[in-house]
Amino acid sequence: MHLKGLMDYNYFLGLEVLQNFDIVNYLIAGIVLLALILAVFNEDASAGSPRLSWVLGEFLPIQHSIFALNSNVEKKLFRKRSSKIYTFITCLNNVFSELRNSITEGNFIMLVKSWFLKVFNKIILYKNLFLLKYRTQSKRHLFYMLVKQKYNLPIQKEENEMQSYLDAKRELIRLNRWSFMWRVSNVKNEFLLCEKRKARPISSYSYLDFIREPLVQNNAIQAAMDWSTGNHGPRMLGGNSQILRDLEKVVGNFFGRNDSILAVCGFLACMSGIVAVATHGDIILYDSRTHACVKMGIQICGAKAYSFKHNDYNHLELLLIKYRHKYRNCWVCIESVYSMDGDIPHLPTFKKLCIQHKAKLYVDEAHGLGVLGKTGRGIEEHFNMPGTADIIVGTFSKSIGGVGGYIVASDEVIEFLDFHCIGNVFSAPLPAYCAGGALKAFELIDTQPWRIQKLKFNTKYLRNGLKTGMGHWPKDYPESYKYIIEGDDATSVIPVIFPNDPDRLFKICNLLLKMNWMISAVVYPACPLKYPRFRVTATSAYTIEYMNEFISDIVRATVRVKPSPLDTQLII
Repeated sequence: MHLKGLMDYNYFLGLEVLQNFDIVNYLIAGIVLLALILAVFNEDASAGSPRLSWVLGEFLPIQHSIFALNSNVEKKLFRKRSSKIYTFITCLNNVFSELRNSITEGNFIMLVKSWFLKVFNKIILYKNLFLLKYRTQSKRHLFYMLVKQKYNLPIQKEENEMQSYLDAKRELIRLNRWSFMWRVSNVKNEFLLCEKRKARPISSYSYLDFIREPLVQNNAIQAAMDWSTGNHGPRMLGGNSQILRDLEKVVGNFFGRNDSILAVCGFLACMSGIVAVATHGDIILYDSRTHACVKMGIQICGAKAYSFKHNDYNHLELLLIKYRHKYRNCWVCIESVYSMDGDIPHLPTFKKLCIQHKAKLYVDEAHGLGVLGKTGRGIEEHFNMPGTADIIVGTFSKSIGGVGGYIVASDEVIEFLDFHCIGNVFSAPLPAYCAGGALKAFELIDTQPWRIQKLKFNTKYLRNGLKTGMGHWPKDYPESYKYIIEGDDATSVIPVIFPNDPDRLFKICNLLLKMNWMISAVVYPACPLKYPRFRVTATSAYTIEYMNEFISDIVRATVRVKPSPLDTQLII
């Protein structure tokens, strides 16, 4: 806290006659700093807590009856808690806590040894990064080379990205740690076949279980019979089937607008939307965790683009202040639910910034449709802010249980997009089969509200069960060996993270397959390098017994597969 700011408190502290004495300011600064340190080290350091109020009341020279002043000082202190200084103090607090606990438990030498290994491994990793980065073609290439180095595979002098990837992939397959592109069949059954093993899915995108709904399937088949297999050409030239226009109206109305425009897949829709509305002379500010489809559109459109830290509206505000005035139009791109993180943006704050800086809001609703809001209308309904987004994009491949993508906007924008959306002008549309299935799915969202209610219950139950382990963790099992659960309680995406240890992730993944579970393992570049994870998802199809058994099995598998040695982890 600046001393100049502290002097403003002199009147309220009854010290106005001593303003000319610097010693008073230094004394107050010291007292406030002491109070802050005590608050940080205290377990209950929330604003308004009895402990913090006691600290302020006892150490600051104020009358105890002046509660309003006490409250104001607390607010002043807690504004500082969001600063870099507070972050640094918090880190120190964690270090001291570890030291205190290790001394109490007699593990001081082990703690120091683990710290030394972490520092040593980071030095080695950074050295390897420095030596390899000049031989790589991209960040992905660098990652593949690091994987090869981890498994002691030789690296050729002029090795390209394809060769590095193939070498790394084939080694993981040889070690039975390749957990991608599994061959599946019998997908309509509770136990599908995954790599010829019976397995139950626990990472399905079909949040409302429409992928197995006979009513959806029958409507899709009937649409194919009525409308053939598709236009076999762009609608601009090959004709605009009425079933597609019907679906566009349904999607637009679902999100509180009059119309929408479709694309053959969600990736193309999300990419095409930003390409159509942004160009040279514009600026795009996008969340660092934005999906690849929107990032691809940003690269193509020609607008200047900067990413802001994930869900950090303070960083976004800094970028808006710095760059907005230099460009004609500004778009802010966010997602309603971040598919790898399971969290959501605070829509009111982002919209407020957009209004203040005359920016437009572009929302990817792929994982929010059918999930967020009382009736599954997405993030606008979740925050009770209808009509907030300027453009909404998304896909039918999640909750709707089909294929296809959509762009929702005002009537004028939709009319503009019919000739400027590359996913419409230069691509065939989605076939009638997919449109028929989607139409029935949207109908069932409204006529079968139990699906969303069951999904919300299952999401909460599964997330809480994974967090606690439901009593399955061994009594003395170290906390540092357990997985980490992230994400927002409102979303059905539940990241189960094994920091810095993709090797352990792959081993657990294959063990779970042997335990009859098909689960999605995610590593860089789909998620941050240091946070490999399982993407567990809740659906309306799960029973209590189904979820209980999975929670028990993933805890057992985590305990059976010990963390990789520190010298083999990708610690960054």
